[in-house]
Amino acid sequence: MQNQTLKKGQDDLDITVNHDCTWCFSDPDGVFGNPSTLLAAGSYSATNPHTTYGPYTPVATGTVYFNAVTSGPCNPQGITATGHTIIVTN
Repeated sequence: MQNQTLKKGQDDLDITVNHDCTWCFSDPDGVFGNPSTLLAAGSYSATNPHTTYGPYTPVATGTVYFNAVTSGPCNPQGITATGHTIIVTN
């Protein structure tokens, strides 16, 4: 998943797991609620067909940073240079 731009209360987000990975995210603005209702951080296994989680509807404006890695530690701030952000506007 790359950068996503959503509208608060209007757009939905689905997350599809297509590789075995560790998913993590940081939602400091409470974009998906407080506590966040976004897919729980942790390890996920790809299935066939791939598993899709959601829909998740943003309830506030702000930015969520995410990352999913197949090995090594996951950085919840994402790697912004490659577009690991979800930006929610009004």
